[in-house]
Amino acid sequence: MFKDTELNDRYPMLAKLSNPLKKMERDLVGREKEKLQVLATMHRPELSNAILLGPAGGGKTSLVQGVMVEDTERDYLEADPAKMIAEAGDGDQMASTLKRFFDEAETFVKDEGTELVLFIDEFHQIIQLSEAATEAIKPVLAASGTRGIRIIAATTYDEFHLHIAKNLPLVERLQRINLSPPDEETTVKILQGMAKRYEIDDQFYDDHIFRQIYEYTERYMPASAQPRKSILVLDNMTGWHRLTGAAMDRDLLADVLMQQLGVNISFRVDGAKIKKQLDARVYSQDAATSALARRLQLSVADLNDKGKPEASFLFTGSTGVGKTELTKSLAQLLFGDDQRHLIRFDMTEFAEDSSLQTFRSELTKKVWDLSHAVLLFDEIEKASAVVTRVLLQVLDDGRLSDDNQREVSFLNTYIVLTTNAGSEIYETIAQYAADDTGSGKQMEEYEKLIRRSISKTQEGNKFPVELLGRLDAIVPFQPLTLSTQEKIVENKLRQMVQEVFVKHNVRVTVDQDVLTYLIEDKGDTDSNAGGARKAVGKMTDEVTTAVAKFINEHPAERRIRIDVVGELTSSNKNLLRSDAHIEVTAAR
Repeated sequence: MFKDTELNDRYPMLAKLSNPLKKMERDLVGREKEKLQVLATMHRPELSNAILLGPAGGGKTSLVQGVMVEDTERDYLEADPAKMIAEAGDGDQMASTLKRFFDEAETFVKDEGTELVLFIDEFHQIIQLSEAATEAIKPVLAASGTRGIRIIAATTYDEFHLHIAKNLPLVERLQRINLSPPDEETTVKILQGMAKRYEIDDQFYDDHIFRQIYEYTERYMPASAQPRKSILVLDNMTGWHRLTGAAMDRDLLADVLMQQLGVNISFRVDGAKIKKQLDARVYSQDAATSALARRLQLSVADLNDKGKPEASFLFTGSTGVGKTELTKSLAQLLFGDDQRHLIRFDMTEFAEDSSLQTFRSELTKKVWDLSHAVLLFDEIEKASAVVTRVLLQVLDDGRLSDDNQREVSFLNTYIVLTTNAGSEIYETIAQYAADDTGSGKQMEEYEKLIRRSISKTQEGNKFPVELLGRLDAIVPFQPLTLSTQEKIVENKLRQMVQEVFVKHNVRVTVDQDVLTYLIEDKGDTDSNAGGARKAVGKMTDEVTTAVAKFINEHPAERRIRIDVVGELTSSNKNLLRSDAHIEVTAAR
């Protein structure tokens, strides 16, 4: 084996553009088959070159290091494509740089009397630079056996197909060796070896924590490869253990995953309380919360189809009845928050066929960044049919390729589609369902009518029927009665009062007529009128805005009250038009 000083003095080009391959820091585990494939390739008399294909972090470099341990007949150098590109300056000069590099490698073989193996990771960087660079490397590969220079290239599947596969003469000079990610048993052995090298193996009584690391990284880091992602988590845990003395247990693993990924693995969904938790946030939608809770039991029990998203739902009903609110409640229930883990797409923005690429890019990017989330596709019937076909693939396979041809996993997502299609069914329900509490059974009877109506909607309100058969459940939302709207607005008023006190130290008294004014005088029982949303919007426009104006103009006041001035039409049925309005004054 040569020394660095000899390389610098006698072979300056090799010294500048490569380094002796580092020795292994850990034992090579579970790669016996691949190691034998590489060694056999090194012993071929003519085309003795290999290309290792596998995901980033899949152990390509470790494999070559493991081969070097057994292959004592040859010297191993790791070429640096980035330095080669910098030395060349541009693609046109790359061919000249490569020729000088390989000529010096051949001189090394002759002078030192030993064969040389050149390991080139990120091999595609050289090939994509220029056609001249590719042509310069082909003769070296073709004469590898006679010149005594073996090349082991490495890249990912994506880069191989994008930059290398189309050049058949180049591919024929490289023995393809695929590196599949290691399975659980192999990864556990690797982690045990790492723990021993870190001198923390006495912290583990068995392999339970190692298996949990594998399980959680598989679930929450689908875009990264084993064993790197498991090693990174163990490495992170070790850092905190050394700093704080924390035990290498599940609690520390939970802390590390929260810090690294924003995933709270300690958060647990109580299967017995799912419906109660959903009902606490969404009023008088018994049928909807029942349908949702029933399907969620499969995911909580881990009995759902592992080849598809965790669950998929169609929330159907007129506007303002709680579809978005229930989606937020779902994110809160499953992930502990309804902000970061809720990814919303307004499908009215993707009504044109030309928006397909934008939609695909945004969708895959957001799920690549956060693979465990609730995905809300609002007003799906407004999207282009071309766009909705992308969702068909997501619902069928749980995966989608992004702009970089990376496969993005949707297996940890919950899909919610919302639609206002079939609104005439809800108009009928609104006329006959005077009380919307405890009417889940009544709504279930409407489900077939709703499904049929959705399938037949036309023109600008057309639901993509092909999606229906791929969804786990249709979740019907019925129109809200005035009493339910009253509950919702009363809760919003209470929140506003609390917010004013916290932010401004101002106590607010709200007269009971304010609620009557917003619901009865300004409300609407029409199922298409916006449900509680219209009343909440009226509250913001007339009440919250008036409170804000008063606080801004009278910052010294610490007590204020909200009243209705004028006669309400709900109190006097003879009034054709009310002159009632909201007034905010100082409380005396």
